[in-house]
Amino acid sequence: MAMSKRRETRFEVVVEQGGKPNIDGVFDDEKAATERANYLLRLAKFPVVRVVKVTGSGREETVFQKKSAGGGKLTTISPIENANLCTDVLQLFSFDSRMTLLRLLRGYWDDQGVIPTEQLHRYFPLRYFEREALLFNPAVSRLASIQAPMLGLKPHERYDQIIRLFGSLKELAQQSDTLAPFDQALMRSGISGLLLAAVERPLEERDRIVTHAVGSALEPHRDWGAKLTAVLRLHHEDDGETTRLVDEFTAEIVDGREPIRALIGYAPDLGSAILALLATLRGDLDDRLPHTDALLALSNAVGGGGFVRTREAVLHRIRGGLDGLTPLTRTGAASDARAFGAIVDGMIAFDGFMGGPEMAETLTRRGKVVWAAGGRDLPFEETMTRLAGRFGTAAGRLGYLLDLGASPYGRSKVSTVIQHVATELSRVKSAAELAAPGVSMQEVRDGLGRRLRAAGIPRALADGLIAKIAAIPDDQRLSVTGSGVLAGQRLAPGTAPGTALGTAPRPMDMTVDAHAPPAPPMPRLTLSYQGRTVTLPDGGGEVVIGRSADCAIVLDHASASRRHATVRLQGGAYVLEDLSRNGTRVAPRGGDQRVLKQGETVPLAGRGEIVIGSLDLGEHPARIAWELSGR
Repeated sequence: MAMSKRRETRFEVVVEQGGKPNIDGVFDDEKAATERANYLLRLAKFPVVRVVKVTGSGREETVFQKKSAGGGKLTTISPIENANLCTDVLQLFSFDSRMTLLRLLRGYWDDQGVIPTEQLHRYFPLRYFEREALLFNPAVSRLASIQAPMLGLKPHERYDQIIRLFGSLKELAQQSDTLAPFDQALMRSGISGLLLAAVERPLEERDRIVTHAVGSALEPHRDWGAKLTAVLRLHHEDDGETTRLVDEFTAEIVDGREPIRALIGYAPDLGSAILALLATLRGDLDDRLPHTDALLALSNAVGGGGFVRTREAVLHRIRGGLDGLTPLTRTGAASDARAFGAIVDGMIAFDGFMGGPEMAETLTRRGKVVWAAGGRDLPFEETMTRLAGRFGTAAGRLGYLLDLGASPYGRSKVSTVIQHVATELSRVKSAAELAAPGVSMQEVRDGLGRRLRAAGIPRALADGLIAKIAAIPDDQRLSVTGSGVLAGQRLAPGTAPGTALGTAPRPMDMTVDAHAPPAPPMPRLTLSYQGRTVTLPDGGGEVVIGRSADCAIVLDHASASRRHATVRLQGGAYVLEDLSRNGTRVAPRGGDQRVLKQGETVPLAGRGEIVIGSLDLGEHPARIAWELSGR
């Protein structure tokens, strides 16, 4: 009888709108109803939300009631221009897909106080989100309009596909209890233990397994600082794979205005907040200011290197702050100008500003306003000249100008940018003004040509500029522009060539030896494994070996990292680098074997094998053959 009564009892979520009560939903258990009620309160659309328990006999009892602070707040989608393409539901759990959802629905995540990693596995929140017509339908429509051309479809056809993917996502969420053993593995042994527990599962399921475990670990933490602290506790500096995953989840947390506000911990002006974020990227956040412990921990982690995605996310937030109209200070134009100068100087890197073309455009637009005089914005050319003048090296000035030319704003002023690039190049007198040794003349022409043309400089003029550089009377090889690292990871001022902000990038990719004879044809390196062959340089500039499905050579070994090792063309030679925590054995034919540790490199010559795997784990090691041939 008691069981019958429990089945008959229901819980109604009731909202008041216009002074009238309306039933939003009916649930079988109180927990689900209360969760829905709290969700509605966070949306702040209804002045009062209550949960009413209705027994089988019709007796009603209010078990939950709260008033919303505000009411009438409308959450909408955010404008995005790019979206990661998914054709399978499991791809929704990838980092790039999560970041697409994060930026498209930024207001929604801030309202909920969660990140996609947490929400994608929860059935009821997914159902509730589907019912939010002002969010769900515009979000799907925006994704469909961006992705339809990628697939050769019409937007309505892609819309239907996305709806089916969402239905599959809800089905997976209903089965998420089966992933509980992996959650426990994370709690017991950290990320390395989680990956080991998941080693027998198909590679395409790894992102779902990892995000579910991390999402479950984050669920008890409702504020942003606690979430960040929980993720950073999983970080181990000597484990490259752990660092990569912690970096991705950290980026997911900090890529938002509300999380950044919460992490800074007090209410500085915009300029001070941006300077605090720049200090976080450098790893030297001032602990005398009332920042949160979580932000100080982030500064320590990022300063140690390896947090590529987090750097990009923080730079994205800096750019968002500078793109707006909010003054940098609260004390007038002169203070704004001083704050802007400090921000600009803090963003100087070896070959331009951190953040690449997008940041170059943002700084130029903000500079026009900050340096305005007589009620009129500073002209574009004068702003560009002043920003370029903040650099102490020709490489920095050229990097900024070419980044600006590659941006939509710079392309609209392409003739002015071209003139300044040509003038800057004409002033270069020696290799010492630019950068370090690099690669062959042909690679110089190709790389420099690509970057000059990306800046809107016509091919004929670009070729002329390259020829001008080649004619500089200097016996040294010299690099013109570009560090070969991602935007936001550029070399810091005063940093020795080859050392980036927390990374070790490849040598500068555009070099010229003014008096060198023509370079001989580049030899070819062929890598072979289980019938698959990859050839450099035909297959690109780099081959990554590891467990990840994104690798050029995919391994199915428990001891292999997702990105275990890389082979790349560097300084005219093919170099193997170990990226893992378990090492990579190199066995050249007729030579001595050696084991590379994380970060170590070795040039590959002749023939040999790259051996990855652990006999101690009962594995049959993977043997990837290499052969260097032909010139």
